[in-house]
Amino acid sequence: MPDAFEYTPRSIYMLEPHADHATIENGYIPIEAIAERVYGKPYSSLRGCQQDDEHIGNDSVKLYELASGEDYRQALGDLDDAEMYLGRDSRTGESVLKTGMTELDYWLSIRVADENTPATVEANPPPTQDLENAVFENRFFADRAFSPSLRLVLGDLIRRGELPRGNYLFRHWW
Repeated sequence: MPDAFEYTPRSIYMLEPHADHATIENGYIPIEAIAERVYGKPYSSLRGCQQDDEHIGNDSVKLYELASGEDYRQALGDLDDAEMYLGRDSRTGESVLKTGMTELDYWLSIRVADENTPATVEANPPPTQDLENAVFENRFFADRAFSPSLRLVLGDLIRRGELPRGNYLFRHWW
């Protein structure tokens, strides 16, 4: 791949959520640019960061340790064993879970409407609505509806050979 990035070897990689400000020279890895290239859609870094730790605040730092084989296998195990909670079925009173689909698959199935595909869900769908293959009016609503854990995205990118195995420091300024 002639246009692939080459990263300077470091013990800790800096994941810069604002891809426009990251360069190869300053050692930051623009996570949004990588995710868009690999998955073909933008990654909402803010939502993913918050989903991993709901108490993380503005001007925050979070370290994702995927350096050892065990850390990496754990991330991939979490990815493969994920069960999607789809809310409570009002008729039966039971929780509805979807198995066999990871958070990443779920996120990748969400699309944005265009001239050939009309929107299938409203801007603020109820929390019990299954969003698999949902088509949203615009990117903002789609990103707000669901984004996978950044840690699981990192595990998948390492598995695909897009990122080196290591410790990833995610900085979030908002």
